[in-house]
Amino acid sequence: MFDAIKQSIFAGLGLASLARDKAEELATEISRRAKLSEKDATEFVEEFMRRRDEAQRDLQTEIDHRIDHAFIQLGIVKAGIKKVSEEGGREFKGFIDTQIEDALRRAGIARTEDVQSLTARIERLEHHLTSGRSR
Repeated sequence: MFDAIKQSIFAGLGLASLARDKAEELATEISRRAKLSEKDATEFVEEFMRRRDEAQRDLQTEIDHRIDHAFIQLGIVKAGIKKVSEEGGREFKGFIDTQIEDALRRAGIARTEDVQSLTARIERLEHHLTSGRSR
C-alpha cells in the first residue's frame, strides 16, 4: 500500500520543481505521517531525494533538447550564434578604435606610437650630432 502511495507522490508532485530543502522536508513529513520505522523513513527520504535529482536532470535535459529544437526550427545554430557574436565583437572593437584614433587626430593629440617614433628619431639625431662633434 505504501509503495502505491509513494509512486503517486513521486508522479504527482512535480518532483523536479521542488527545492532540495523543501523536498527533504516533504519526504520527512510523509515518512512521519506514514509512521515508518527509522530505517524505512531514511530509505524513503533517500529514494525521494534521488528521484527528485533524477527528475531535475531529466527536466533540464528536456528543456535543453526543446531549446535546441526551437533554434533548429528558426534556422539558428548555437555555434553560429557564438561565431557571429565573436565576429561582431571584433568589428565593434575595431570601429571604436578607429573612431578614437580619428578623434585624437582631430584634437591634435599624439598617439603612443607617434611619441615613440619621435623619441627614436630624436635619439638618432642626437647620436648623429654628438658623433659629428667628436670628429
